[in-house]
Amino acid sequence: MKKVLFLLGLLLLAGCSEEIVAYEGMPLKIAVLGEFQDQYNTNIEIVEITFEAIEEVVTDSTLQFDALFITPIVFGQASRDEYIKIYEEALIPIVYYDAAKGHFAFTKENITYDTLHFQNLINGSHSTLYLHNEIPVGDELAERKSGIYVCNFYLSGNRYDIMLKEIYEKIETLT
Repeated sequence: MKKVLFLLGLLLLAGCSEEIVAYEGMPLKIAVLGEFQDQYNTNIEIVEITFEAIEEVVTDSTLQFDALFITPIVFGQASRDEYIKIYEEALIPIVYYDAAKGHFAFTKENITYDTLHFQNLINGSHSTLYLHNEIPVGDELAERKSGIYVCNFYLSGNRYDIMLKEIYEKIETLT
């Protein structure tokens, strides 16, 4: 009887554990301003960069970055007006990671992430993907048009693995 109860207990514990959801698409090379770690995905190459390198990273296609992540530790500096033109000319998507206020502080003049106090901008999203230059039209990646593409990502509980998978899948469709 004890063995049956023990086995039943093990089955219940195994059934309650959450399985990690990993991104299984093409390998991606992500530039990061700030601090970022991804413990869930093995086919993501994370490369930390500096503000001095940001313009080259987002505009030089020979570097072969698929996206730029900007994280909270650098939001103050990254939202300065001097970087707006760089974000607008970026050839790769920019993910403002863990930015409850979205992309507005980074793309509008005379506003920084710290001074942006519009509570109506906080929509519950965790991160925002922003691409100003060219976006795909329909399913054909060859067809592109100028414009602004914004996509918000939401965190469900503490399931960062699921949200990161969604972010990487969106990056893959844009590269």
